[in-house]
Amino acid sequence: MTTRSRPMMIAMLFTGYVLVYIDKTVMGFALLPIEKEFGLSTTQLGYITGIFFLAYSLFQIPAGWLNDRFGYRAMTFLSLCLLGLFAICFGLMGFSLGLLIVFRFLSGVGHSGYPCSCAKAVTENFAVEQRTFAQSILLSSSGLAMTVGPVITVAVLNMAGWRHAFIGLGLLVIVVAALILLILPRQHSSASQQRAAMPWSEIIKNPLVIMLFIAIFCINIPTYGLLAWLPKFLVQQREIPVHISGLIVGAGGLGIWISSLTTGWLVGRYMQGHEHRVISLSALLSAAGIWLVYVSENAWVIGLSLFFADIFLMAAFVTVFTLPMKRLPQQVMGATIGLVNTGGTLGGFVAPIVMGYLLALTGDYSAVFLFLAGAMLLAGLVILPAAAYRVQPQAH
Repeated sequence: MTTRSRPMMIAMLFTGYVLVYIDKTVMGFALLPIEKEFGLSTTQLGYITGIFFLAYSLFQIPAGWLNDRFGYRAMTFLSLCLLGLFAICFGLMGFSLGLLIVFRFLSGVGHSGYPCSCAKAVTENFAVEQRTFAQSILLSSSGLAMTVGPVITVAVLNMAGWRHAFIGLGLLVIVVAALILLILPRQHSSASQQRAAMPWSEIIKNPLVIMLFIAIFCINIPTYGLLAWLPKFLVQQREIPVHISGLIVGAGGLGIWISSLTTGWLVGRYMQGHEHRVISLSALLSAAGIWLVYVSENAWVIGLSLFFADIFLMAAFVTVFTLPMKRLPQQVMGATIGLVNTGGTLGGFVAPIVMGYLLALTGDYSAVFLFLAGAMLLAGLVILPAAAYRVQPQAH
């Protein structure tokens, strides 16, 4: 790929990532009218969110293998098309709890191929020293989606309802999928390249991969736990109006956006070989911010606390997610990212369900926020031995 065409590739993949994250963001606010329409319990609401991440987890590794086998171009298109189709089905045909769960499960299948295909694209088209920053630009899409997404989501939900919101999102995703297919370059990988890949048994047993799997599992517990339940906490527990709650969630998204870009640049330039320290310190500070979100009652203080917590949460996430790109062979990057990200999606599956049960058992959010903060602390501890493992990728 030429130097000039790389920015266009990143721009299109970034756009797809924004829509992927908006699909996750909209659910936290959509649960409020869905709860009212169907009369669902907190446990049932947790299943709607959690089942998405179960599918995401189950299909991450197969999606990673398919990326290594057929290339990131085909898998990026397929992933977005499936996501768009089942978002439309969720809004158009979700007339019972069972159907809502089924369509969110299938949406999770669609999501599963996108992160590893983007990581594969970055690894194949950027030099080692450029990969952290290139990938961090893509991951910063979550910050944009969470900054702008809640404001747009609340407005669309109020004007058109949750069904039309998902139908419109699905149509937009399919259009972007078609544009990505037109713009991304065709790949020409040889059979010998495929045979040069690290065996699956070595990937699974690699100590660094295991640590990253556990760390990203823990990090994504508060990431997606807050995404699913924070609007409900703000509106029903703190009695903050929905439109103000959207701005609070947007403040967290702004922190994620800023952190994604600055972390990628800082770690890539100044912290090579010391990523474990960045992750551990960021996890500790994020845990403190998460607890401040709970103990604060003023909307401004909650917003600032979430902004602080999400800055360091995303710093930990970006550093974990990009570490394999610098220390493992590019021929297996799809499978490796798929395996590591499975840990993250399992965290997304576990978090809303556990939070739903904790709320049902205690009727209070203190146990919920202890669970979220504790997960971040565990992520910081489990990654500390990573300094000892410095497997280098093949040269670009």
